[in-house]
Amino acid sequence: MPDATTDSAVTKKRGRGGLIAKVVMTIVGLVLAYFIFDFMASNFGGFEEGVQAAFSMPTVWTIAAIVAGIFAIAVYPLTAQAAIPRLGYEAAFVDRQGGFAISTTIPFGGGAIAVGTQYAILARYGVTQRLAAAAVAADAIWTYLMTFGAPGVALALLWIFERRAATGDSCGELSCEAIDIIVIIAGVVCLVSIAAIAFVLRSRTNAKRVGDIAQGALGWLFGFIKRTPPNVVDTVVGFNDTAAEMVRTRWLPITLTNLLAQIAPMFVIIAALQGVGATKVTFLEVFVAFSVALLLTTVPLAPGGAGTVDAALIGLLVVFGASYSDAVAADIIWRAFSYLPQMVVGWLAVAWFAIRRRMARKKGDAATPA
Repeated sequence: MPDATTDSAVTKKRGRGGLIAKVVMTIVGLVLAYFIFDFMASNFGGFEEGVQAAFSMPTVWTIAAIVAGIFAIAVYPLTAQAAIPRLGYEAAFVDRQGGFAISTTIPFGGGAIAVGTQYAILARYGVTQRLAAAAVAADAIWTYLMTFGAPGVALALLWIFERRAATGDSCGELSCEAIDIIVIIAGVVCLVSIAAIAFVLRSRTNAKRVGDIAQGALGWLFGFIKRTPPNVVDTVVGFNDTAAEMVRTRWLPITLTNLLAQIAPMFVIIAALQGVGATKVTFLEVFVAFSVALLLTTVPLAPGGAGTVDAALIGLLVVFGASYSDAVAADIIWRAFSYLPQMVVGWLAVAWFAIRRRMARKKGDAATPA
């Protein structure tokens, strides 16, 4: 019989470990925020011009940005339907938009709350627990691949297709060799992640091997800071148990729909850049800027990476040839026509689900004989 005292001690250590991680991430976020606000303050005149440019775009490009924003919201639920083919669009919409709103609004713990909510939503629409677990696991791993892999892919594509045309023999402040190294490292990280996931999904034995290796590395790291590491082996093996069959049979539609969901918001930025006259920034450059900026959503300082993501997006667009005011305008349009509407729609979806569930419970109670 397990010792309750020992279990309590382990739980407390894990809790302290999680607290330490949150404190470290908060400190990192505050440091980033300092540089962001310092950067914004030193360019306040350009920021004000960007706001004015965003509100004075030609009507045709304003409409294009609105249509692109609606398109981005509409295609987002397709990732759930790709994982669960018989799932209706309404169920997929409530599931994905609700999960998006919760996970991006709540800086700490939003992901866990979103997962629990998605389980409840899918159950409400008749999806079995095992299928829901597989779909949520597949969604989590593809989100990881898109968040951390897209910047590497985008940088590599930009370097291959546009490096010489954009920079000639010069690579800016960094040497061409240094940029080559950055692109190679990003590409290797992406490829290694894909290979590791494929290896884990191949068999339960492979999953345990990867879990054991990761557990050993984490054990050394957590031992150094005198903390109890999380049980990675069970997590990795559990991922294989729940998602292996789904990924093996549905990997192509899952990949294509997730890629579409990742790219769709960029059309809003492209329409905004065209509308303010920053026509020299290419699609691949927007892809790099947007993908790298989204990495900063992993720093849970503010909902949706507010501030950090915006500064990164603006700064990279400036690097690629947009003026500061034009880059600010593009960022504002993206937030106003894509991100914020999706956030509102997501919370409305959560409210819709809660109301429907409550009505169903009341109906069930009324049908139960006294």
